[in-house]
Parts: sequence; structure tokens; C-alpha cells
Amino acid sequence: MLPDYYAVVNGVGVRGAVAVPDAGMRLTNNIFAASIAPTPIVTASSVGLSQTLHTSQRSSFAPRIGFAWRPFGDGKTVIRGGYGRFIEAMLGTLTSAGWAVSASSVGSYTNSLVNGQPVLTMASPFPANLAQPGIQSFQLSADVNYRDPYVQQWSLTVERDLGHSIGLRVSYDGNHGSNLGYTKNLAQVPANTAGFAAARSSSPFPLWNNISQETTGARSNYHAMTIAGNKHMSHGLQFSANYTFLKSLANGQGFNPTAFATQAGGTSTDSYNINVDYGNVSFTRRHRFLTTFLYELPFGAKGAFLKTKNRALDMAIGGWQLSGVFVGQTGPFMTVIAPGADPAGNNFPNVTGNGRADAVAGVSPIPDNQSITNWINKAAYTIPRNNIGRPGNSPVGSAIGPGTQALSISLFKSVPIREGMSFQLGGAASNALNHPNYAIPNLNYNTAPFGTIANVQSQEAGGPRSVQITARLVF
Repeated sequence: MLPDYYAVVNGVGVRGAVAVPDAGMRLTNNIFAASIAPTPIVTASSVGLSQTLHTSQRSSFAPRIGFAWRPFGDGKTVIRGGYGRFIEAMLGTLTSAGWAVSASSVGSYTNSLVNGQPVLTMASPFPANLAQPGIQSFQLSADVNYRDPYVQQWSLTVERDLGHSIGLRVSYDGNHGSNLGYTKNLAQVPANTAGFAAARSSSPFPLWNNISQETTGARSNYHAMTIAGNKHMSHGLQFSANYTFLKSLANGQGFNPTAFATQAGGTSTDSYNINVDYGNVSFTRRHRFLTTFLYELPFGAKGAFLKTKNRALDMAIGGWQLSGVFVGQTGPFMTVIAPGADPAGNNFPNVTGNGRADAVAGVSPIPDNQSITNWINKAAYTIPRNNIGRPGNSPVGSAIGPGTQALSISLFKSVPIREGMSFQLGGAASNALNHPNYAIPNLNYNTAPFGTIANVQSQEAGGPRSVQITARLVF
């Protein structure tokens, strides 16, 4: 879609045009052309575009620099740091937006009854005039002046050898994303207090219901501190443990992010001000601790504290290996939505989706007696009134879901048969303590199940305890 293209069609001024590659003009079907009329369809060469429908950026600059310094003579301490600028070229979004332009147009027609009979039927589902104002949605359009997103990253790390094959590392990592991808509705009616019916003519593209434009201009900020300890294998033991405290904010994840944003980002609440979507990045964790370990039990082996003089007995009690993983983390950031509310007066819930609820100042989203039937404090939110000239004001990621605590362990015994061959028998248990790790609650405010949890987690071994018994021959 070319938003800044102006033309006069049959004496009527029209803003916007659909651009296709030169070879694509003959593939454009007549029904599509009729459905978007009087919006013109133009070829790339006629408007000075390349056949890719994209103006490539050729001025990207991506320097990298780093250092490592041993401040003390014993060589046991190292300070490292670095900075880099990383470019993300437009790949997936350009590909998806460059194919099947005709299929990107989706018309929504409202049926009616005449003399008790429906005007539109399965045999004839479309009206005679396909080009009815305000019913067409262009589901995927790419900004022809798409600027390459980039991320600046920096880090500072102090590492120390503590002896006994143990190392300690303390790190700070940060990055700032600029010109990141997000999606906006070019035809969105500006926020108003008159209501959509009265204000719909103020849309920049009144012929259209929605034009989903993939563009750039969003930003992100990430800061994290990590403390990590590692022990290399010695005396039958190795382990790794790390704790991370982080803060990650962005404004390109959309009005109601339910997963990490893709290259195209999410659909913004307000196409005229994407900063209203600035908040905690969905499904990040403020605190996270992870440890892994492997221990060869000191029974029956050379140098073990429990060893007999009977080789057969030593083989029976020896060869055991215990390993495990423990993860403990706070819950993901979530967004509370208000189904059906249209505070901006632009028909947002019907055109795009349910927007966010209003936040009640000074009230914590965490209830006093938090449980799976009362995970979010209902008093912390309210339904915004329609047509108040702004979207719901609760931030993206204003609520926090359940955390995760899961210990997974395995115990295996290896019996040597001959050189290069052994038999291994053992078992493994994920979430061995069967700690209940709950899934995210219902986030639809002003509905009966709001704030209740009906399921458990499945990721990171956080689900119900699962036990496996295995046997294998290794050769």
C-alpha cells in the first residue's frame, strides 16, 4: 500500500494506491480490483519503485569493539567488555508482504433482510457493489521505505578463578533497539469523543476499514545483571549455577502481546502514538535462577570412600551417576484487556481486537490472598468508558503470572561389559517434587473467569511430575 499516493478517479480525489510488480498487474483479478475501487492499482515502475516494492537501505554501519584485561599478576581475574551495533535486514516481512497482494484484501459485508429474506446467501455471498466504503481490510502491507532495525549491545564482565576448578562470573548486559518493526492500521480513526459513527470520516483512508502496515520506528531497552558459578569436572562433580535480574521494556510488541514479538512486531493501539504500548516485554522474567549438576557417586570406584576388595561387589555398588536441573523464576508479564470497550471511539475492538483495561491508581494488581481462583486483584482495573478520547491506560505487561519452580533429576548406573561396551540402566523424573506450576490466568476483565487459573505449565519441565525408566546398551 502506498499511503502518500494521490489521484483523481472519476472526478473524486482518492488517497492511497495498491502497488504491484509490473508482472503482477496481469495476475491481479478483476474482483479484487472492483472490491477496492476507486483505489487504483499501479505498477512499480509507474511510481518509481523497484520490482521488489522496497527501497533498500545502503547506509547501515555496524561496528564492533571488545577488550579483555587481566588486572592482577596471578592471571586469575579477567575483565571483559564490548560494544556492537547489529543490523536486522527486512527478510520475513518483505517476503510475506510481497506475495499474493490480491489475497491481502479481505472484505467484510453486513447481511440484511428484505421481505424476510437475506440479501446475501451462500449461493451469492457478495453484494452487487463490492466497493462499499469502509468494508475493505488490507491485511498485509509493507512500508516501501522500511528502514533496517538495529540493536546496540554492550556488556561488562568480571571473571575470577576461585580454585578447585571453580570460576565466578559477574556480568552486566544491556542493549537498546532502535527503528524496530511494528504494525499499525493506516486507516485508523483518530481517538475522539464523538464516537466511531460520527468520526469515521476522519480516517486518513475512509474507503478502508483497516490497512495493516508493517513499518519501523519502535524501540526497546534491556538491562540485566547475571551472577554465575561454574565447576569443571573434578573429583566426580561438575555444576553450573546462574542468577539473572533483568528489566526489558519495548513499545513495538502491540496492544496485547501474548508472546515474544516477531520481526514485524505487534499491532499498535494508537497508530499516531505507539508509546502508549511501552511496557514490560511480554513473557520475560524479572528474576531467574538456573542450576545444573552432575555427580559420579563415590561408591566402588578407585579412590572412593566406599570401596571393597571384591571386584564384583565394587562393580555392583559403583558406576552410579546423579544429575539434575533446577529452575526457579518469577512469573511472566501479562496484559489485562477489556472486551468490547471502545474508549478511543475508533471501533478498535471490532477492527483490531480488545484493547487494554484502565488501571486504578495506587492499587496493586496482586491481591492480598493470591490463589489460583484470585490471581489478579480485580480492584486494580476497571472498564474504560466508551468515547473518552483515549485508549485504556493500563500498561502493557502490568500484571505478573505464576512463577516456576522445578527440580528434574536422573540417576543412572553403568555396568561395563567389555572394553568399549557398557549397559546403562536408570530413571529420570521431571519436576521430581511435583511442585504445582500454574499457567497464566484469564486476562479478560469483567468476565466471570477473570483472574482464575485453569491449567498448569508445560514448558521448562514445569508440568506435573513425569518419570521415565530407561535401559540402553552403549558401544
